[in-house]
Amino acid sequence: MWKSPTFTIDRIEGQTPSTLIYQITGVFNARDMYGSMKQVQLGNIFDFKPEPGNEAPVRHIFDLTRVPQMDSSGLGVLVSHHIACRAKGIRVVVAGPSPNVKQLFKFTKVDTILTIVGSVAEGLHS
Repeated sequence: MWKSPTFTIDRIEGQTPSTLIYQITGVFNARDMYGSMKQVQLGNIFDFKPEPGNEAPVRHIFDLTRVPQMDSSGLGVLVSHHIACRAKGIRVVVAGPSPNVKQLFKFTKVDTILTIVGSVAEGLHS
């Protein structure tokens, strides 16, 4: 978990096997996201190394239902994670983006590379 006064990331193991859910709350921008945390540390939040005998996750869901806005830094985190996961055979799904965030995805054409669904429940079956 990462928490600043206005921004949090919680990593939750999904109810379906091999799924991780990253529940993000707050404005997903450089100021709130990094605060006193370095970018490398933020990237480490998304790393997952399963314990011996456990399966590695095959799906990462970014729950954006509590993210009203995002800037290019937040967008860069999602795209970088998508690229790293694709190389490992992990599917990245973005769930529940607000209208503002959807508009950013469309404007930057990120909606053509990320799988975007309306809810976490939809993401579990995508």
